Amino acid sequence: MANTNMGTKFYISATIAPNDLALTDFEAIDDWVEVAKVGNIGETGSQVNILNYDTMDTTVTQKAKGIINAGDPAIECSYVPTDQGQLAMRAAAKTNFNYAFKIVHNDKLTPAGTGTTHFNRGLVAGPSTPNGGVEDFILNVFTLALNQEQLTIPAA
Repeated sequence: MANTNMGTKFYISATIAPNDLALTDFEAIDDWVEVAKVGNIGETGSQVNILNYDTMDTTVTQKAKGIINAGDPAIECSYVPTDQGQLAMRAAAKTNFNYAFKIVHNDKLTPAGTGTTHFNRGLVAGPSTPNGGVEDFILNVFTLALNQEQLTIPAA
């Protein structure tokens, strides 16, 4: 059955995460703060750089996998100046440190279950403000510069 993103929650940890975190490290974090009014989380997950090289002795470009880019998702939220999660994102954006992030989907298999959870670690940039027209919400867009491969726990 297909699921939607409705009910998905995005969190930031206010604790600096200077090194790659194992799943047990992410699960041990106790200061997760939900970011309110998130409308779009952007694209996460590994993107492998594809290398190309042309040689004079072939008619086909040679290709290989390069290093992995963990992603740079844009986190778009309706501006709430007093939201603790948005305040944590703004504070993190003023530093050059890595932070932990958690995305929890609303796809649990039973009422007592847990949704698919993605853990990430990286920098926060922004926020930018797209502005817009008379009937547009005031938005903040934060860009995450992820520095570790995403860890995923399936729904239970």
